[in-house]
Amino acid sequence: MHRLATTLLTLFLTMQMAVSQTVDHHRTTPDTARLRLCYEIADESNEVDTVAKYALMGIQIFSGGDSIILARLHQYYGWSQSYNENYDEAITHYKKAVQIYERHGEYKQMSICYNNLSICYNSINDYPNIWKSLYNGLKSANLSHDTSAICNCYNEITSMYIDNNMFVQAQETAFKSLRLGRMTQNFGEMGNAAALLSQIFNEDDSASIKAAIQWSLRAEKYIAMMDGPDSYYYARMTDTYGNLITLYTSLYELTGKSLYADYAAHYYDKLVNYIGNNDIPDADLWILVNSIQVKYSQEDYDGAMSDLRKAQKETQEKGYTYYNKLIYEYFYKIYHRRGDYHNALKYLNLYKEINRSKINAQAAMEAAAFDALTSVEQESEFLLNEQKMADAELASARRHYTKTATAVGIGIAAVSTIIIIIFLMLHNARKTNDELSRHSQEIKTQNAMILNEKEILANKHKKILQSMTYARRIQMATLCSDTQLLTVFPTSMTYYRPRELVSGDWYWASSIGRKKLLAVGGSARHGVPGALVCMMTLNALKDTIGQLSAMSSVSPSAILRTMQAKLPQAAQSYEAGVSICLFVRSGIRFAGIHQNAMLITEGQPVVMHGDKPNDTYYPTEDGDYVVVYSASTKRELLNITDRPEEFCAKMSLLSPEEQRKTIDNVFLSHRQSEDITAVTVKITQS
Repeated sequence: MHRLATTLLTLFLTMQMAVSQTVDHHRTTPDTARLRLCYEIADESNEVDTVAKYALMGIQIFSGGDSIILARLHQYYGWSQSYNENYDEAITHYKKAVQIYERHGEYKQMSICYNNLSICYNSINDYPNIWKSLYNGLKSANLSHDTSAICNCYNEITSMYIDNNMFVQAQETAFKSLRLGRMTQNFGEMGNAAALLSQIFNEDDSASIKAAIQWSLRAEKYIAMMDGPDSYYYARMTDTYGNLITLYTSLYELTGKSLYADYAAHYYDKLVNYIGNNDIPDADLWILVNSIQVKYSQEDYDGAMSDLRKAQKETQEKGYTYYNKLIYEYFYKIYHRRGDYHNALKYLNLYKEINRSKINAQAAMEAAAFDALTSVEQESEFLLNEQKMADAELASARRHYTKTATAVGIGIAAVSTIIIIIFLMLHNARKTNDELSRHSQEIKTQNAMILNEKEILANKHKKILQSMTYARRIQMATLCSDTQLLTVFPTSMTYYRPRELVSGDWYWASSIGRKKLLAVGGSARHGVPGALVCMMTLNALKDTIGQLSAMSSVSPSAILRTMQAKLPQAAQSYEAGVSICLFVRSGIRFAGIHQNAMLITEGQPVVMHGDKPNDTYYPTEDGDYVVVYSASTKRELLNITDRPEEFCAKMSLLSPEEQRKTIDNVFLSHRQSEDITAVTVKITQS
């Protein structure tokens, strides 16, 4: 229907232009009919080139009149250029549309333009303008009082939070949008929020992926309940089907169950059918991209490779970069499955490069600044409401005083003798009141000064606490996640308890070929100095692992020496301790600096000394335990018991959960003075 309407409008516009040129070529007034037709074609069509052509034509023939139409044409042309990845051109036209909408008070359309601007700025990594646009978009949406516009802004903010791995803030804004959609029975916005929540809960484990699938199924349900959805929600539904295909493919890779591959194929069929019944841009490419995932899950590697080459060729011809990440990922997976490790490594590096380019410190800082700005505005709004309430109470008190004064005046006029007595009494009392008033004013001035100083101190404390809290989030994001640790060491337990918000301790686990590496480190300091040394040491370790992982022989001592060379002198002066265990067949290679570790074999503790960065080999058997802990943990343990080795040996007899509870009970009974970090691994030779 959309294509038919667009075709008819195009033919009508062509006839109108021909008549205009033939019959009345001397006319100088604006061609309102042609302008209106250009607008209608651009508005009705979902074909990018058609929208671009007629939106630009309308802009060129516009010469006054309805400026809202001009704003819409700029907006449509900006959309087409953004879709073709001409972001500078798109930004220029979106800004022109915003200026016109602002003059006419069209705040809803302003918020849409600002959201689209944020997408353009994100594509060119202009982080300050990303969050500035999102802030202006949310502000405009609130001024419009349109719940759909507000939900749309929350959804765009959520997407940016997800891109910056700020999942706590993303979950908060997504639930705001979901609640607002439920209040207004807006099924489209409820579906958008549910789709975003599926991305937030999508982690690298089966339980998280299943939770993400449930949110995607809710998104499908909500969007399907809409009355007459437009092209925007058609795209949302295709995104939802594509997300379900990706999630079931990931679940199949984790579990190997063919049932999940069948589910992926089922939703691929639904996607193809849905696209065939609706007018969606780049439908063939979208089908091709999802076909790659389905064929891969069905182990049809030849078919998946053929579709990959088609998708790569088509995106290169159109100049698209959006699909590169998925294309590189599946090139790597298929080449790896076929044993072509040269090409697998090539596409793995391309995939990692895209991931690294999407997450950096500047993006995280700008996102945190936006989060802080939003919090400050909410607090300012609360204070403004408090001030309004105080003003209302003051006005009420003044009215009451006026009524009382009037009643007193009438009483005084009625009783003249009492007036004389009262006058004499007031004359004497006035002097006393003046004195009391002066003292009262001095007290108020002093109280105001005290309250002002208190507020300044409270604000400084709050800002410091917010900064430290965000620093803790950044530090926790750099540490080894529980999922990653359990993937490398399924029979492991981690106990991580900083003394303050940020810690000088860290731990890391990774696989290097068939070998497994476990490292624990800590600084002689805690708090902010320790956290800085922690970050520098951990980054040096990651760089070193990436540098040495390609070597055929990797040793803990080589890793330590390379790390020391990478650390600045300031970090080394804090005596950053490191323990590294490299798990090889039937044993452990250990090296450490200023830190020891412990091997529990047949219930007897063996201390692995880390005085010098030299390798020491320790044979192991099934059921042995390795306990790796920071130097600060040992100092804290010595405050509780003078036999830490026996304590660790007793812990090895318990399950990971019982170990955590026992350690909690021991440390909670004493005042903590150091950072505490310990990782235990049960040896399984299989």
